[in-house]
Amino acid sequence: MNKNTTTSTNENNAAERNVPFEYENAYEEWSTAGIGNAFLFGKVMTSNPNLLLELLQYSLPEFHIKQIENPVKEADIKLSFDAHGVRLDVITTDDQGRRIDVEMQMRDEKNIPRRMRYYEGSIDQTALEKGQNYSRLGDVVILFITPFDPFDAHGNYKYTFRNTCQEDKDLVLDDGVTKVVLNAAGHKGDITQELKEFLQLVAGNVDPKHYAEGSFADRVQRQVHIARRNARWRKEYMDWEMMMRNEREKGREEGREEGRMEERAKTEEQRKRAEAEKERAEAEKERAEAEKERADAAEERLRRLEEQLALLEKGAL
Repeated sequence: MNKNTTTSTNENNAAERNVPFEYENAYEEWSTAGIGNAFLFGKVMTSNPNLLLELLQYSLPEFHIKQIENPVKEADIKLSFDAHGVRLDVITTDDQGRRIDVEMQMRDEKNIPRRMRYYEGSIDQTALEKGQNYSRLGDVVILFITPFDPFDAHGNYKYTFRNTCQEDKDLVLDDGVTKVVLNAAGHKGDITQELKEFLQLVAGNVDPKHYAEGSFADRVQRQVHIARRNARWRKEYMDWEMMMRNEREKGREEGREEGRMEERAKTEEQRKRAEAEKERAEAEKERAEAEKERADAAEERLRRLEEQLALLEKGAL
């Protein structure tokens, strides 16, 4: 099948579903999306806060979370007009005042540690009013869920990071920040069966034989099927996907423009260096010509003196 035939088929499929052609790929993605889809994950968790609470209890048992409030999907944080914005998948607050950000990260962009740093800093920037003391900053947990191991295949299901003194490992900075990565590709570590089954869903293993009816994974998967049948959410997803696609294209275009600007700057720098080299060469040429003129003048004076000397010698004879 050639490209034109494929395009025509896609257009026909889109027309049959009453979906604009440019939305066809997003429609297909939504029809097969699992809990690993960040948009669907946000919808399922914020519309079912009890599921989100269970996920946090299984993921962060050390915090003994009993309640959460105000789970928000796709929370935008932009601190200034020209700053890099942050769009959080799901953010909520627990019964002890901790702000918990949960991110579903399916692509390995090799930047999770610094991304966590930026997200945590952005959340902190919105936590204090002008003039408030830093001691008023609440605790923050950044939780990333991935289908891959971002730490060179160490194999842990769960990685937990807190700031400790390098000279005294027992000394904790106690800045209230905890960063956690759940690795669906893991095979080591002590986590609950419920969390293991959920991570299997994240990894794309949705075969019901891997989890019991009524289990946490089963209830999550049921909500995934309900979400995919929600026409309003499907439309929101297609709009969201188009927006994200446009942002990615804008980012690529900005990158290309930045590359063009760098190339122009490089060319301009090369032109300036060439002009400076030309000016130096011309100045050197002028100095050489001036030197030659002085040498010619000296040679002419010497010739005249020799002529005068010859005449004097001839007269003396």
